[in-house]
Amino acid sequence: MKELNGGKQMKDVWNGALTPKNEKLYGKHPTQKPLYVLERIILASTREGDTILDPFCGSSTTGVACKKLGRNYIGIDHEREYIDLSVRRLQNSWHEGNLLNGLQLSDAQ
Repeated sequence: MKELNGGKQMKDVWNGALTPKNEKLYGKHPTQKPLYVLERIILASTREGDTILDPFCGSSTTGVACKKLGRNYIGIDHEREYIDLSVRRLQNSWHEGNLLNGLQLSDAQ
């Protein structure tokens, strides 16, 4: 993680911008996190090829970060509105960094 912080130890408080509009192109979620936050968390706690479960996926920022960083992703949400938002966002994640690499979505109703 030092390489992400100019060679210095990463601090426990991260400063950064709010979620930008381009990350909300396919809909909005009231607690959507900025992509860079999930990228840092995933880089700090997983390895490429790992599978990450997000049982409250909301807008699937975790899923977009997983695809970008070479992780597998399982997202679950109770609200159909947010599942639909997640599907739109993941299908179009190409626009958030050319991320659509073998993405498979299933609708388990």
